Amino acid sequence: MIICHSEPGTGRKRSTGEESLQRFSVDINLFISIIFFAWLVISKQKGIPMQGPSISSPPKPSHTLRILGTPLEIAPGFIINLFAIWTVMSWYMGVKHPHWDWPVRIFAAGLSGFVLIAADVGHALAHSISARAAGAPMDKIDLTSGMPRTVYYDQAVPPRTHILRALGGPLYSALGLVLSLVARSLLPRDSAAREVAGWSSIGHGLIFAGSLAPLPIVDGGSILKWTLVESGKAPQEADQVVEQAGIAAGLVAGAAGAAFAARRRWLPAAGLLAAGVIAVAAARGKIR
Repeated sequence: MIICHSEPGTGRKRSTGEESLQRFSVDINLFISIIFFAWLVISKQKGIPMQGPSISSPPKPSHTLRILGTPLEIAPGFIINLFAIWTVMSWYMGVKHPHWDWPVRIFAAGLSGFVLIAADVGHALAHSISARAAGAPMDKIDLTSGMPRTVYYDQAVPPRTHILRALGGPLYSALGLVLSLVARSLLPRDSAAREVAGWSSIGHGLIFAGSLAPLPIVDGGSILKWTLVESGKAPQEADQVVEQAGIAAGLVAGAAGAAFAARRRWLPAAGLLAAGVIAVAAARGKIR
């Protein structure tokens, strides 16, 4: 027997099957979003100086590609990621929009993957702009199987320069989030364009939130640390404050995961619990 419910104001009957599919769609969107954030935390290394004599005399880059004047090194893993994202998104489009033809699903999946990558790589490129404006240009960006890694050989810069370097990415992500949300609100429901705009919102939103987390390996930790140093704290004291803030953020994420688990929402629960563990590990310096 199929139980139906009326949608308010429309008189249209909605089956429990449709409600289950809608709930599954919300859960898997949240799960993918949290895993995407966790991936960002694991693989994002910002401003890590090269070890040994390469600090004073960095090796000549083997790459030729430059964007906005910044060298890019592209590893094979980055290309593999593109195809992996396209494959997963194509499957998900079929689950969420089973009435779409396959060409539409594949096209929407490709565009959705593209806007996610654009949100990610664009964030790193925005750092190169803010670093140049701060007078301490970025040396290169590594595109690997993880998230983009911004590399600065010169770490002997004032606190204000560290802060300005770190601000470019979050500003880009915030702008991208606003524009994506506006575009999504103007597009027809159940359209491929609206779906792509939705994934653009997720990408920019998660990277914006993740980059401002108080963790030593992302922008939020860098901004917090060097703001404290600029106000008079010793770097070691500032590091301790960032560690405590990161642990607190991880515990909050874990508590949110437990709340979802209590409601038997297993996908978001698993994602939040994983994000909490990763955040605590990053705060304690176990992930660099």
